[in-house]
This record gives sequence, C-alpha cells and structure tokens, in this order.
Amino acid sequence: MNDFVLVLALSLLSSAVSEAVSFVLVYRKENFQRLKAKVLQTEARLEEEKAGAPVAGKHRQRRIAGLESQLSDARRSAGSLQMRTTVVVGLVQVAAIYLIGSWFSGRVVATLPFEPVSMFRSLTHRGLPEDAPPSACSATFVFIMGGLAFKAALDRYLQLGLPKGNSLPAWVADPEAFLAAKK
Repeated sequence: MNDFVLVLALSLLSSAVSEAVSFVLVYRKENFQRLKAKVLQTEARLEEEKAGAPVAGKHRQRRIAGLESQLSDARRSAGSLQMRTTVVVGLVQVAAIYLIGSWFSGRVVATLPFEPVSMFRSLTHRGLPEDAPPSACSATFVFIMGGLAFKAALDRYLQLGLPKGNSLPAWVADPEAFLAAKK
C-alpha cells in the first residue's frame, strides 16, 4: 500500500475516533441535547423576530437583545460541556501525530507540485532528512492536513455538535441588506 494512502487512512481513522470520543463524552448526554435544542429554538425565534416588521420599536429591540443574550448563554454553556472532550481529543491527536512521525520518520510520502515558502517548509519537511527535495512532504504534514479535512467533513456530515452560528460580518453575509440599511 502506498505510504500516502496509508497516512490518509490513519488520518481518517484518527478523526473518526475523535468524533466517537466526543459523542461518548458530550454529544449523547441529555444535558447537551437540551442545550442544543434551546440553541436551535432560540436561533429560529431570533430569525423570526429579525425578519418581522421593519419598524424599529424599543420593545422589539429589547426582545431581539434578549434572544441574542439567551443564545449566547446557551452557546457558552454548551461550550463548557465540550471543553473536557477537547482535552481528550487533543491528547489523542498528539499521540497519533507522535506515532505517525515515528513510523514514517525520514520517508517522503508525497511531493508537492510547488516549492513551499521557507516559513512553511519546516511544516512540510517535519521528520525528513536535510537533503530532501524542497517539494517533498512528510507523513506528519499529510496526516495533519488530512485530519483537518476529515474532521470538518465528519462534523458537517454527522451534525452532532452545535450548529455553527453566522460568524460573518453583516456586510459579507448579506451585502444588499447592509447597503440598504446605510441609505
């Protein structure tokens, strides 16, 4: 089996184990499920309130501010529940990176189609000998990049955690509404 494919498979396995640990420690718990439902319900009510009449009355502004406060409190509570799983998953990932680095030490597992900037070369060459070509890529780098991609895909597919809030600025999320509000 190709080293590259093996490292990607190990990266997928590591990401799946991390998600399983998160599920066991946090996502299946009743407390987290209750907070997740509250976040979803509050987000829906907030969207309804914001989509309501364009009149900007004080009572409506207070309701919106109250809903935003409830949403932020629920997200903060859920975040504190997720903290212990973050520590465990971090330890699992550090151990996996150490094992990958020791198993594939000194072996080039991929070749980049370009020569990375010197600042990033230390990342792509981690564990490779000094005489390795500049476009060579180590197993550690492939494992970490694969892990980032697989973790994001698993999060999106399984939808176990909290939904991601709209963290984009208003002018990026809805430029037409932003420009209309400025007039």
